[in-house]
Amino acid sequence: MDDVYFRHYITASASGLVLSGWSTGPSPDHTADDAICINDRGGYQFRLLPGGEENPSLYTEDGIPLYRWDGERALPRSEEEIAADRSAVPDPPPSAQEQLRADVDFLAAMQGVML
Repeated sequence: MDDVYFRHYITASASGLVLSGWSTGPSPDHTADDAICINDRGGYQFRLLPGGEENPSLYTEDGIPLYRWDGERALPRSEEEIAADRSAVPDPPPSAQEQLRADVDFLAAMQGVML
């Protein structure tokens, strides 16, 4: 019986951040256009690193990439790199409720009313 292998791919940003990863096992129709094949003899499930966990998380809980591509392999990003990305994320705009409260406070202040 012949061994069956699957290809494992990643996509990376222009700056080398790993953005996605998949195996042709569960995702045979996933396009490999602009993707990097990191393993052409892999198992069914995607592994980013040899002997690594199956289908690892590629992002922090707040959406910051955990790995970078150095041109030959994926490497974990340092806490400093992740913290720098996190600090560069702009604050979200106020919610509708927050904006309404700010408007009410402003109108009250303009009329000399304390809420």
